Amino acid sequence: MAVTRSTSRRLTLAVVSLALTALAAAALIVAAALVPAPPAALPLLVVTCIGAPVGSAFELSRALAAVREPCAQLRRELERLPEAPHPLGY
Repeated sequence: MAVTRSTSRRLTLAVVSLALTALAAAALIVAAALVPAPPAALPLLVVTCIGAPVGSAFELSRALAAVREPCAQLRRELERLPEAPHPLGY
């Protein structure tokens, strides 16, 4: 199961991106709690702090699917092959 270099980099970038996005969202929520944010900014803050990690997690799932696709394709090809009896009868 060989993973291409670009797919591996994409997966690594997606994991790092998700971690940084979640950390930034948590920091933004903590900053808004410690220094009261203006009421007009709260809806934007909530949407940003929930939507950004969700979007990043979606990209991570797409990167994982790209990594797993060659293995799944190989399994489908192997399932299509006919089974042959062992030449020595085992």
